[in-house]
Amino acid sequence: MSGVSPDEGTVRRILEGALRAPSAHNAQPWRLSDLGGNRYLIWYAYADKLLADPDDRDGLLAMGGFFETLRLCAQREGFDALLDFKVERHDAGINLGTVSLAALDGPPDPLAAAIDKRRCNRFPYERGPLPAGLAADLEAQGNILLPARSLEGLVARASVMSWQDRRFVTDVGEWTRFDDSSPDGMTFECLRVSRWDAFWLRVALRLGRLPWWLARIYAQRDVWLTRNSGAMCVLTVDSRTEEELFDCGRRLIRSWTLLNASGYAWHPMSVLIDQPTVDALRRMIAGRDPVAIYRAGFTPQLAAVSKRRALDRVLAATP
Repeated sequence: MSGVSPDEGTVRRILEGALRAPSAHNAQPWRLSDLGGNRYLIWYAYADKLLADPDDRDGLLAMGGFFETLRLCAQREGFDALLDFKVERHDAGINLGTVSLAALDGPPDPLAAAIDKRRCNRFPYERGPLPAGLAADLEAQGNILLPARSLEGLVARASVMSWQDRRFVTDVGEWTRFDDSSPDGMTFECLRVSRWDAFWLRVALRLGRLPWWLARIYAQRDVWLTRNSGAMCVLTVDSRTEEELFDCGRRLIRSWTLLNASGYAWHPMSVLIDQPTVDALRRMIAGRDPVAIYRAGFTPQLAAVSKRRALDRVLAATP
């Protein structure tokens, strides 16, 4: 493969595969600007920025996840995606460097064959611990594994705080899709929302924030899902620079792909980090700075596939 460049059809398959990367609220904040010669500027678009993400943590994690998904998709096709990381902030977002598609030098990443299996699963999981080998593999990606039951109370407080946080509720209203055909946002099929749930969600969105007693009722679903988990997994950074958050997003994708490849499931529980409960979580992990948290476990239930924008909507002019 030395010196061989991917043809147009292969490039399109790689880029369309990268679009399956996950993002908070399924906002899909990534953009690619074609620089010619199978080179692309990769950047985070503020047009898809969440109100509850003032420091761009979620956005930069999503961008790292997008690149790692692109890289694994390229390696599945026998090529590689190389990144020249360079941060440049501007009015439209944050440039994160140049991606080049090139011949693969060596064998593909073992996770490349499983990247199409990565999928969020919001069903309850079995409560037994993860297999020792899988737990060790997750720890090798930098995950700290905590017993799910140890976080129930913290999840309850975080969820109540979220439903009383106007930024969070506004984001939910902005990105929830009350149909199953929208190419972005969170559809009811993926959220597993019943008609009754949809009614109360509309009530919450009209109110803008919930009174404490109603927020407590809403929070019970998050508590129930936490209880029905094998483990809670936390990823940390030493500093919240663009490069470290981007790298953490890459490790997050590798962790989730590893779980799905092993027949297990995952589901983000970001409210713990989005609210002041992050301080209590930090104390539980010896002062490390948590920037991503998710539940993991086994379920035989198959999750729906979330929608994605067309590639033409992601390819954009250089900002």
